[in-house]
Amino acid sequence: MTLLNQIFDIYVDLNITLALTAIIWLSAKLVLARLGKRLAFNYQLAILNGLFAVMVLSPVAVAAYQQMQMAQVVPVAGTVNLTDYAVSQYLRGGIAIPAEDFQSILGLRSRLTESVLTFAPGAGMAVVLFLLAGFTYFGAKLAVSVVRLNRMLAACHTWRCAGRLHLLLSDRALVPFSARGLRRHYVVIPSDLLARSEDLKLVLKHELQHVRQGDVTWEIGLELLRPFFFWNPFFYLWKSEVERLRELACDQKVTDDANVDLRSYCMCLLRAAQAGLRKRQNLSAKDRVGNVAAVALIEVQNRLLRRSPAQKLRRRVEALLERDRLRPHWGFVCLAVLPMIAVVFLSALSIQKPADWTQDRLMLSTIINLERLETINTFGQRPLR
Repeated sequence: MTLLNQIFDIYVDLNITLALTAIIWLSAKLVLARLGKRLAFNYQLAILNGLFAVMVLSPVAVAAYQQMQMAQVVPVAGTVNLTDYAVSQYLRGGIAIPAEDFQSILGLRSRLTESVLTFAPGAGMAVVLFLLAGFTYFGAKLAVSVVRLNRMLAACHTWRCAGRLHLLLSDRALVPFSARGLRRHYVVIPSDLLARSEDLKLVLKHELQHVRQGDVTWEIGLELLRPFFFWNPFFYLWKSEVERLRELACDQKVTDDANVDLRSYCMCLLRAAQAGLRKRQNLSAKDRVGNVAAVALIEVQNRLLRRSPAQKLRRRVEALLERDRLRPHWGFVCLAVLPMIAVVFLSALSIQKPADWTQDRLMLSTIINLERLETINTFGQRPLR
């Protein structure tokens, strides 16, 4: 297997594992909802980020497991493979289709990989062009957004500095947001917010919580991966969940402070949205800075196939009124998450390409040859007319 084959296999495996991980997360949410249990948003966000990290690192974990099998540290009998399981079920009579058709289904991924890597005319070339076009478009979009964000940060006025944290004032920012460089963290505040001291305090609490949670770093990571997962709908589902939970987690953390009035905080969000909408109408499209690689206090720009800013704001206010969410000990949460991590790892392991000639596959190949021989014999016995 060439290096290019290995890279493409890892790419396909990651996309499949992402879909399976998203399904695992949604299933866990559904189970909790059915049980009437509502976990605090910061716990949900931590679990979501942890599962995503496990998914991204799954190829490394799978490769390490396979190396341990080769070194006989782990028994080969412990291998979990979906293709081998399907072949086993076929041989036991659990799948009732012709053997040659079944073999063709099993080899579909290999044929697709070969057609893509050899730039075969037709489907192979179409897939290559589609992936290249998507990667180029979303990569260029990310680069342009980062350049525009850096220009905005450079045009801001430094207000306060505390170590690596810089508080900046901007006349162009629609709403407060957080960003970061390689070492520095930035919190950008619209200049007109200085006139509302109470709102300013609440906004700073919210944005500093984003910095503490590492939300900007996770956002940058997701945006860097978007060019690779641009065609995968589960990536957008996952990113939408992260964006929703990180805002709800920050809202919850800020309002947990006994010195913060819940009604004042909700009104602060509403005033920030109103001010952002007014600025959006006054600024031209080229002067606006998108939310790529940055985390805003509130969203004021409509996005394709997403809830409107008004719906999101309403959901946040409603969530703030839910004060009876579970806050278990982190040790218990880690224990509860271990089965989910195990399922993600086993899923990543099960979709690996199997060994070419296992005993079951040899039996399947024998059945195919016998069926072909029977077809030839039957054809030869047809009476002449």
